[in-house]
Amino acid sequence: MKKYIKLRHIVISEKMRKKLRVSRVIEDYLVTIARLEEEYGVARTTDIAKALGVKPGTVINTIERLKACGYVERIPYRGIRLTEKGREIAMDVLRRHRLAERLLTDILEMDIEKVHEIAHRLEHDIADIEEYIERKLKDTKTCPHGKPIPPRKTEREILLCNAEEGKVYRITRITLSTEEDLEVINSLGLKPGTILKVKSREPKGSIKVQVNDNILALEEDVLKLISVTEVR
Repeated sequence: MKKYIKLRHIVISEKMRKKLRVSRVIEDYLVTIARLEEEYGVARTTDIAKALGVKPGTVINTIERLKACGYVERIPYRGIRLTEKGREIAMDVLRRHRLAERLLTDILEMDIEKVHEIAHRLEHDIADIEEYIERKLKDTKTCPHGKPIPPRKTEREILLCNAEEGKVYRITRITLSTEEDLEVINSLGLKPGTILKVKSREPKGSIKVQVNDNILALEEDVLKLISVTEVR
């Protein structure tokens, strides 16, 4: 007979929520979930625990708090996914982290093997000089490990299904809810950071896009999984 454990729901009043400061721990959890989503579409408790070096029980308790604050949602039988509110915080931190890695390798000429841990410490404290770092790095689009640097808040993110014909876009994230979604996206070779051009809009909501020298015909249900920003 299976045993089920029902977690007590954590309720936070609006007044308490406004007073709740986004701590480094919260930022670390949200960024870890974002990275796992980037890789697998959702974040599992065991993977979060492994990435952060904590026990699964600690993760479960923290996730309940994040959920009560509106930062994450639970996808039945799949795992944890960021809400728009949680993603905004995670992308801000992840952007600073990857900019810091570029600063360390490109300007300070540090070995790439050393920069991740140092950037992890810097990412929480360089918001005030982020613009200056970006200006120094000029038009850098990826971190030294090839991962895309998230766009600024001012760069509007849209679903690919709403993209305009003839324009060029960069994939910022892919939202996967099922194993079937994962298989389809993998078969197309699409991932965050991929640059594509919308060639034409087809009947029934499908779109033809160009990725490098390849033309892909994407159905509407796939297009709704992919978020992009325009490359100007």
